[in-house]
Amino acid sequence: MARHPKKKGDENPDVNDNTKDNPAGSPSPTEESRIKGGLDKLFWLRVGLGVLAGSLAAIIGSGPGFSDESSRVGLGFGIMIILFIVSYVIAKSLRIPIAISDKKKLITTGYGSYFLMFIFCWILVNTLIHPEVGIAAVR
Repeated sequence: MARHPKKKGDENPDVNDNTKDNPAGSPSPTEESRIKGGLDKLFWLRVGLGVLAGSLAAIIGSGPGFSDESSRVGLGFGIMIILFIVSYVIAKSLRIPIAISDKKKLITTGYGSYFLMFIFCWILVNTLIHPEVGIAAVR
């Protein structure tokens, strides 16, 4: 009786081989939690800075030097862009251990929430500062 040669899948794997659990290039579980924790901090930092940017845009834009709407809009979006750049600099200083191929996560993490919180707070604070505008339009 002739025996067939063993297939590659039939071989017994080495019990002490850790490469199956953690392939080359993927982070270990502790490093994964450090990455996730760092990205969570970045997300909430951007949410907070979005609130700050919207509030600042409404407060500064209601000052005496900004009588027309186009200058207020420019100021508001200027503040938004500047604080987003500040959040990127802070994200770089957090030294989140991200792979080189995932460096764009420092930019993309939380940018939607940042923008929505900026718009929400800008409208809310502007409405609280100028309540007479809404009342006059209704009457």
